[in-house]
Amino acid sequence: MFRISRHRPWPPAIDLSTVRETLTYMRDDARSIPGLEALAQSLDAAIAEVDATEDRLQPHTASPIASRFLPARFRSI
Repeated sequence: MFRISRHRPWPPAIDLSTVRETLTYMRDDARSIPGLEALAQSLDAAIAEVDATEDRLQPHTASPIASRFLPARFRSI
C-alpha cells in the first residue's frame, strides 16, 4: 500500500509530447473541415507554446510517481 503525502503536494506530471501529439491530431482534423481554419491556427499557436515550454523546462530528475511506500506489517504466529 502507498500513501500520497498531502503536506508536500507536487506539480502534476504532464507529458508534453503527448499534449503536442493530441493537439496535432486536432489541428490536422480542423484543417480538413471548411470553416475551422481559425481553430487550426489557434491550435498551431498552442503547439508552438508547448514547444517553447518544453525548451524552457529542465529535465525532471525526481520519480514520476511521488509516493511513499509503507512496509507491510506482519504478525508472528
